[in-house]
Amino acid sequence: MTDKIFHWFKEKYPVFLNISMILLFVDVMVDPTNLIFHVKYVLFGLVLLTWVLGYFSKKLILPRYLLFILLFISFFMPLYELSIGVINSAIHNAPVGKLVYFNSFFFFVIILVTVSEKMNLTAIFNYSSLSIVVMTLGLYLVLIFNTRLFGDMYRYFVTDKHVVVYALRDYGKITLLMIFYKTSPLLVFPLSYYLYQLLIVGQKKKVFIHILLFLLVSLTLYFSGTRANMLSLILIILFYIGFYLYRRSKVWFVWAVALGVLVALFMLPSITAIFLNKQETSNAVKFGYLASYSGYFDHHLLSLLFGQGVGGMFYASGLHRFIDVSELTYLELIRVWGVPVSLMFVGILTLPLLVELRTKKITHLFIAYLAYLFISGTNPLLLSSTGMLVLVYVFTKIPASGVHA
Repeated sequence: MTDKIFHWFKEKYPVFLNISMILLFVDVMVDPTNLIFHVKYVLFGLVLLTWVLGYFSKKLILPRYLLFILLFISFFMPLYELSIGVINSAIHNAPVGKLVYFNSFFFFVIILVTVSEKMNLTAIFNYSSLSIVVMTLGLYLVLIFNTRLFGDMYRYFVTDKHVVVYALRDYGKITLLMIFYKTSPLLVFPLSYYLYQLLIVGQKKKVFIHILLFLLVSLTLYFSGTRANMLSLILIILFYIGFYLYRRSKVWFVWAVALGVLVALFMLPSITAIFLNKQETSNAVKFGYLASYSGYFDHHLLSLLFGQGVGGMFYASGLHRFIDVSELTYLELIRVWGVPVSLMFVGILTLPLLVELRTKKITHLFIAYLAYLFISGTNPLLLSSTGMLVLVYVFTKIPASGVHA
């Protein structure tokens, strides 16, 4: 009986593993705070358990560079942060729930599964990210057609679960109602993929589906309303159009670039006013962060070297209160971990980009990941469990030959 069950599991193992992986990706995209379904850690454990049961008789071969990255991200960074927090006696400022957040780094362990099984994470990631599109556009439609239901949805998703932000955002003379789903920055990956298929690969078999998905993803990024998301949307589209023209006709490409430069110069004052307006609420907070970080590091030089660790706080002049996390992720890295550890982490983050440049194979992943790192500069998503799974996706796609070349 046991042998039959074991044989049946071995046959169905790939299906079980893919289903559990899809469920995990969908969950962290729809429920990044783990307050809706409360199954993030359960699904994480399910993926690892399924993999261990189906892979235990095989030999795990992991490239040395990837093993180092795994140990650094999943173990060294959270343990270092906790240790510094204890040394600085700051850990008492962090409630137990805050400490659980740092389990997010351990989600990078999933790379053991994806690399050993050579999983097609592009399909899993792109299809899972459509859940963000459905949630965002669905909430927008509710707001338009059923204002009574919108009140209930607002309380649930914004007030209780903290996964959505509604706001009116001013862009010059234009006021946009933004519905920002906290995982919406991940949509740069399917955006880049569908544009790559349409304009570079030129695949005609699924052209209608790709056009539809591209439009839905673009619309969702637009309605998300953040400057980083919208700027990434525009630049990614312009890049692919430019590359398409370059392949078709270099003359048309030169004319397009010249026209683009003229338009950019003409619109530069308006663009500067929109994106760098210090009077706008969101910008005022971010510029306040910059001043606060500068003042903090001036008076805490040791934090530049060693960081504050978990529980550390600083005064944010833009909010007029002490906070333990800000939107400026890369400066936050330095405040919490110090310059040496932060430089190592940022160096690891840039490795996939360097590999693609070295191998001279610029893919849709390169463009999307570059945009994602740009957005992460003003979004703390990078250091969450969702951010760790993004890194799993990106590092799984790195060819080992490109690292050792």
